[in-house]
Amino acid sequence: MEQHRAVVIGAGIGGLTAAVALHRGGWQVTVLERAADLAPVGAGIGLAPNAQRALDVIGLGDRVRDLAAWQGDGGMRAPGGRWLARTDATAAAARFGGPLVLLHRATLVDILTSALPDGAVRTGAAAALVDPGGDRSPARVATPDGEIEAALVVAADGIRSAARHALFPGHPGPRYAGCTTWRVVVPAPERPFAPHETWGAGRLWGTQPLKDGRIYA
Repeated sequence: MEQHRAVVIGAGIGGLTAAVALHRGGWQVTVLERAADLAPVGAGIGLAPNAQRALDVIGLGDRVRDLAAWQGDGGMRAPGGRWLARTDATAAAARFGGPLVLLHRATLVDILTSALPDGAVRTGAAAALVDPGGDRSPARVATPDGEIEAALVVAADGIRSAARHALFPGHPGPRYAGCTTWRVVVPAPERPFAPHETWGAGRLWGTQPLKDGRIYA
């Protein structure tokens, strides 16, 4: 059978997940990432059971579940510290079909890239969609090393997607919603505490443990 070629523009979580799925489906996949490398950036990410079931489809769900760190109590607090609602990890897993897994984004990227063949991810490769192709012609993607033809192009190049703009030039693009988030991963304090979110007037604070002993806030 002819092996179809797919090009994924963007090596974020969405792009890498699509690339792994295509690779498992028998496609020849090339991932183009404009950054010079996949060095750790960002902070933590929470994967609920439904997200883990999506990772099951590409054979990576159990690897992620092994990183679950939340045990015991958790819940929601008022700004003064009073508990508004409480639950625990066992009850949450029983209700939703699995644990909530908090992990560093870089850890998830490593898990995804490990499921791709060597050389599938090209960094330092800014890509531009030259021709979206058609029923009888392949799409063409320009890279610093020349053009690539593909039967499928996945536009996963972020919130300001150049590929989206090429396909839908009239799309208005993202709009600021009025909310700003600061995220950080720090060493765990010596004194243990229950994972929680605190809801205040116009502000929200959350802390969750990671498997490696750090705290995502």
